[in-house]
Amino acid sequence: MSSNPRGICLIINNIEFDPPRKNRQGSVSDEESLKEVFQWLGYSLAVHRNQTAEQMKNLLKTYSQIDHTGDCFVCCIMSHGSKDGVYGTDGAIISSDDIFGPFNGRSCPSLVNKPKVFFIQACRGTEKQLPAVVQSDSYEEMDAEAEMEDEEMLEMDAVEVITIPSDADFLVARSTLKGYVSFRCTIMGSWFMQSLCKQLNIFCPMGTDVPTILLAVNKEVGEKAVEHKVKGLLKQMPVHKVTLRKKLVFYVPNQQ
Repeated sequence: MSSNPRGICLIINNIEFDPPRKNRQGSVSDEESLKEVFQWLGYSLAVHRNQTAEQMKNLLKTYSQIDHTGDCFVCCIMSHGSKDGVYGTDGAIISSDDIFGPFNGRSCPSLVNKPKVFFIQACRGTEKQLPAVVQSDSYEEMDAEAEMEDEEMLEMDAVEVITIPSDADFLVARSTLKGYVSFRCTIMGSWFMQSLCKQLNIFCPMGTDVPTILLAVNKEVGEKAVEHKVKGLLKQMPVHKVTLRKKLVFYVPNQQ
């Protein structure tokens, strides 16, 4: 990558929800970490908070229709969800097609042959990985203490099974495996997004490709655990899928 800016980094962060859904405390920390790392990597930031489902659809469509002169497009989505999709702040749902469809080769010609990268913080079900609480973004609440120095409360972000479109050059990294919850500290942010930003900071200056960096994210998040008062130790394992046809490296500007 050599364009300046590298491309657009679109961040959608739904924090405040209409009742009865709970606000996503700690998500501001994820947003700030993402802004810092992608600005450092040379991306033009576009941050949008508290979007209804219809606003999210329109936002994604709008960014798919602009002329992408940069080398890459990055989209980070953080919200409540369920097996049926990602929630807007109004409680309505957007589907996988709503998220990825606008950016495929037919709908977004200016991103043809360019990597389209999605990082999604949300659950993909309600199951807990054992030997994870906590408050559930699928509207259940359970008390727990995390195995952290400050013993902060964690919450669970609960999204549908997201599939990568058949078109080439997509990378989709998700915070957890199919069917399971993922965790977010109400102060420090989510395990997944915080680890992602940390590992990008470590490995991007080395020229490490993004899929390899995601393995480091898997390792770090997979080693974490939270002690639930009833269910015992709960775990989380991120997952990513790619249809990339070339090696993807987030080069740091002025270090190439």
